[in-house]
Amino acid sequence: MSEKDMQSYFDKLNKANSLLMESLKVSNIDTLAENLTNISDGKVYVENSVPDQATVAKLEAIYQELKQLNLTPLQLKQAITVAIIKAQKDDKAEVNKLMTPDAIGLIASLIAYEVLNVQNKKTVNIVDPTVGTGNLLIEVIEQLNMTDKFHINAAALDNDDTLVALAKSFSEVMNLNLDAYHQDSVADWDITDIDMAVADLPVGYYPIDENAKNFQTSAESGHSYAHHLLIEQTMNNLNDGGLGIFIVPSQIFQTDQAKKLSEWMVSSVYLQAVLDLPANLFASKEAQKAVVVLQKHGNNAKQVENVLMGTIPDTNNPKLFEGFKDQLQDWAKNFKG
Repeated sequence: MSEKDMQSYFDKLNKANSLLMESLKVSNIDTLAENLTNISDGKVYVENSVPDQATVAKLEAIYQELKQLNLTPLQLKQAITVAIIKAQKDDKAEVNKLMTPDAIGLIASLIAYEVLNVQNKKTVNIVDPTVGTGNLLIEVIEQLNMTDKFHINAAALDNDDTLVALAKSFSEVMNLNLDAYHQDSVADWDITDIDMAVADLPVGYYPIDENAKNFQTSAESGHSYAHHLLIEQTMNNLNDGGLGIFIVPSQIFQTDQAKKLSEWMVSSVYLQAVLDLPANLFASKEAQKAVVVLQKHGNNAKQVENVLMGTIPDTNNPKLFEGFKDQLQDWAKNFKG
């Protein structure tokens, strides 16, 4: 399958977006979500005669052409992620809502794979409590699926209804089984029986102080950091011994609220890894992020002897990256049940 077919898929999807956007008069991301749902359903959704029959006919013709492009799952995903990047750029989306790059998803999936493999898990229930565009979760699922070792059930939560719709439609086109919920993830969850969480956490203050009070990571005064509350809430909702793989600001342990976060970690979870992501993935030092791996107490979980620390090498440097994979494998042996 050539690059040409992938480009062709993106071009046709782009054309469908332009057509549908004129009818719906909504944002680029809303339009993309609607188009992906239509592609997955095999028909154009019409409400109150919108879009009109002429537009429906044009869209159906494009969907037929898309169907004939026989892309592999990863190529299909790439074509859709380029469409998401374009839509977010055109919408001037805020930083917290921007798509998580594939390279970060690849790193998260490697960590997940090494631990799950050692634990010899066959069925894995994964959640992303701040799913956004869905790219991080879908990349992790796709990478784990390629190993043919696991049966993955996935759930996604987000307080942005547009992004929840996009993540759901993205997963449907990818033929993945994903349950998506539009909700504030700091509030109570309806889902249970979760083995693992992956999340690229939005950074900033959480506005509902009343809710924040229920958490040990809440601020002494003023608004609490949303990413701290989300980490605590997610770990609370995991099964005993469950793993949380969080993408967080590199400075997370150096802020004015870090003390509360550290105190909670010491009492409630095992901090198993803190790894800075490759610098080339970020525009500036301030924007730099890290991966923090936490494990919930219980079910034979224990603190690893040596917390995995350091900077992950650039994924485009095969030699250094292979060395990182070896380190990961050694570290993962700590998770034997």
